[in-house]
Amino acid sequence: MTSPFPICRENGVVFVDSAADAAFRKALMDGVPPNLRSKMREALAATPDRGAMAHSYRYFGAELPEIQKQTEPLLIELNRVLSERFDLRGLFDWLDATNFGNDYRMIKVFHAWSEMVLTAFKKGQSNANA
Repeated sequence: MTSPFPICRENGVVFVDSAADAAFRKALMDGVPPNLRSKMREALAATPDRGAMAHSYRYFGAELPEIQKQTEPLLIELNRVLSERFDLRGLFDWLDATNFGNDYRMIKVFHAWSEMVLTAFKKGQSNANA
């Protein structure tokens, strides 16, 4: 499957279409809960390199697979919303091409965001049962 936007890989450097890059950055900044905007801004200011995943393993340790599993539903929903409501396709391609998907700062933001969603869901469930 090909990416919905141009990605060029040359000599170990990845070039992503600037309009797509700007659109995903704006969508994430607009969509992240207000109390996580500074963390998202910090994550987006980074330039993840090919060692990003190794650093994330060192940073999170054995918890990383569980964190990835917990954030997966959030990312799937973000991808769906961006694709269907905003015609912005390819969130996973963008996260992969930019290596933000492997960067510990972005993983921290998505983890915190997913924790907020889970907390709100559990609160809603307990209110429904009351």
